[in-house]
Amino acid sequence: MDNKEKIYDVCIVGAGFSGLVLAIKLARAGLLVCLAELNRVVGRRILSTGNGRCNFTNSRMGSAYYYSNHSLDFIEDNHLDLIGFLRELGVIEREFDGYYYPITNQAKTVRDALENEINALGIDVLLDNRVTDITKGDLFTVTTHRTTINAKQVCVASGGLSAATLGSSKFGYKMANKFKMKVTKLAPALVGVCSKDICLKDLAGVRALGKVTYKEASCEGEIQFNKDGISGYPVMCISRYIGFDELDKRLSDISVDFIYFMSDEELNQELHKRFKHNENATILAVLNGLSNEKIIQTVVSYARIYGDTLVSKLDDEDIDNLVYFFKHFSISLDGTKGFDSSQVTAGGIDLDSIDLDTMESKNCKGLYFTGEVLDVDGICGGYNLTWAYSSASKVAEAIIKEV
Repeated sequence: MDNKEKIYDVCIVGAGFSGLVLAIKLARAGLLVCLAELNRVVGRRILSTGNGRCNFTNSRMGSAYYYSNHSLDFIEDNHLDLIGFLRELGVIEREFDGYYYPITNQAKTVRDALENEINALGIDVLLDNRVTDITKGDLFTVTTHRTTINAKQVCVASGGLSAATLGSSKFGYKMANKFKMKVTKLAPALVGVCSKDICLKDLAGVRALGKVTYKEASCEGEIQFNKDGISGYPVMCISRYIGFDELDKRLSDISVDFIYFMSDEELNQELHKRFKHNENATILAVLNGLSNEKIIQTVVSYARIYGDTLVSKLDDEDIDNLVYFFKHFSISLDGTKGFDSSQVTAGGIDLDSIDLDTMESKNCKGLYFTGEVLDVDGICGGYNLTWAYSSASKVAEAIIKEV
């Protein structure tokens, strides 16, 4: 039967992680399901997650790891459910410090497992079909640039604005507006930041541990310095705040604490101890081991001390300056590297517009939204794929229960 003549129980717009999970759960329950996907393959963005390794969930779970303009008390810990779901598809997990990956260390393993199950269930997948509109009469009509699809219910799992080359889309936000649902401000998240700060001339290529602070947000981890900006886990985790401030034209500098494992006073005492231990050593020799070599050289330079200066020539003011620049190293920002370089979109469809038990629109019965298109974004560590799974599971449970 031609797709135009079929009446599907559910049409899912978007065949990313959330859409694929939902399709599998609904088809297993005996529903007639189709997927409409603008790419020529399903799950294309999955391949880029976790730097190609697909960190799909985390043992540390809860609302503290997510951001939204809405209360996130409804966020549940279902990482074991997700692990079990993928196990059923043949994906064996590997755990490292609470982070879960496929044991193959390949994101392709997860994508292929989902595609194999879609094929095994006989789900209709309309690839290279860019959905342009959704209308509702007695049935929903989903219009693509190639065909039309009739369905009793529709779920929008089209993602956000991030990673344009992998199939980002404004479609979900447009449909939310069409059905009188509010959409919050949108900003790139999990993304590097741009800077023309002169310090990057010396620090380009350096990877160093530290604590990054932007206004009230902070995170620890490995920082990566490039000639035109900064990235790495701690920068990406707080980048959403920089993205929103860039949008509102109120950017501030970031501060880096290279000795985050000591307080200012403890570092001051440590420096006094080192200086006293070998007064005839140079400053660079005495500071060895505190941080990356280039970080130390840069901090010494900012403290207006020559690298070959003997520590016997330094005074308390010099030590105070070293403590300050080790602990409060300021870097100016130009903004983020944008949506195209980001892993997820911060902001989205306002959760006040959604029944949080079912992910159904409050304004249009039978219309559901899952994953990134909603105003929920997580930090690095498998949280966004877990949200994609959680929200899809809520939709599946609601639809199956109703049917």
